[in-house]
Amino acid sequence: MTEAPAISPAADGRITLDVAQLRALGVATAAVETATQLPVPGLPAQAAAPLAASAQVSAPYAGVVTRILVDEGAFVRQGQPLARIQSRDVLAAQGELARARSEATAAALQAKRDAALLAEGIIPAARHEQSQARIQAAQSTLHQATGALAPLRPVAGGQGGEYELLAPMSGQVVRRHLMPGQSVASLEAAFVVAEAGRMDVNFTAPLRLRSAIKPGLPVGLPDGSVAKVVAVGADADPASQSLGVRASIEGQTALAVGQQFSVSLLLPVRAGALAVPPSALLPAGQGHVLYAASDAVGGEKGAMRLRAVAVQLLGGDESVSVVVPGSKDGSTALAAGEQVVTRGTALLKSMLPLQ
Repeated sequence: MTEAPAISPAADGRITLDVAQLRALGVATAAVETATQLPVPGLPAQAAAPLAASAQVSAPYAGVVTRILVDEGAFVRQGQPLARIQSRDVLAAQGELARARSEATAAALQAKRDAALLAEGIIPAARHEQSQARIQAAQSTLHQATGALAPLRPVAGGQGGEYELLAPMSGQVVRRHLMPGQSVASLEAAFVVAEAGRMDVNFTAPLRLRSAIKPGLPVGLPDGSVAKVVAVGADADPASQSLGVRASIEGQTALAVGQQFSVSLLLPVRAGALAVPPSALLPAGQGHVLYAASDAVGGEKGAMRLRAVAVQLLGGDESVSVVVPGSKDGSTALAAGEQVVTRGTALLKSMLPLQ
């Protein structure tokens, strides 16, 4: 086990180590950087179909699924058939449409005859008005009957009452709720289609961060890409005291709808905050300490002057710790660009205790 050399700090609270001593202690250093973000890692998240660029396809009529035409992951165009369903309700709606067409045709012919008779003075104006009212009512009924069958397309050469569910938009099928032979109720969910290349991320954040979370904040994802916060929940979960947040991913992603993972919320950071490697920090009382290194002047080439710097840890993740100097003593100030010790810190602590 390596032991710390018996070296006493100088009057300014620093020690100087030569190249051999640095090598014996295994000292390594890294540069301090200005912190631009404060990561809040480990927030539970789930991928979801994009709220603003997806649509749920529902079965307009109850029936039995006769065929699935597309599966999850398939790319579809607007109006493309997704599944076939046989329905007695469709038979009834088709019958109502046929009757409405016949009534509209009959009303139109009667109105034409009454207009001719009125012009010849054979019938009173009241009868002509009645025929006009009849044609308006027939046209209204026909419009309703046509609209009831507009969301579906009858299967050419199929079974009676068999219709096709159509894609309401171009995109990717991200969820399929149907199986062949399944009975479906009217307006039951059948598919979810989403715009290709879009994905939402729903995650929960501690309630204490509510005032800091705003739309537009970046969210770090497991694959290294970044999403943007688009909505923040107005109420908290009573059990977990957490807040629901939704972020949007622009561009291609390997995430799948329903996939669970963790994200990092990247908050703005206060002025003067610095980014250092987590390995540079050691606990010290209520805060932390790190060791700043500079080249020794007038000594052996490669020798270092080291000093202990008290810092307060604001947060961070496995790759970076965000700190602010915790001492008002100007001699222990720390600035971006300086070197800090990232390996050998435990032995330095015994040689150079924080004053």
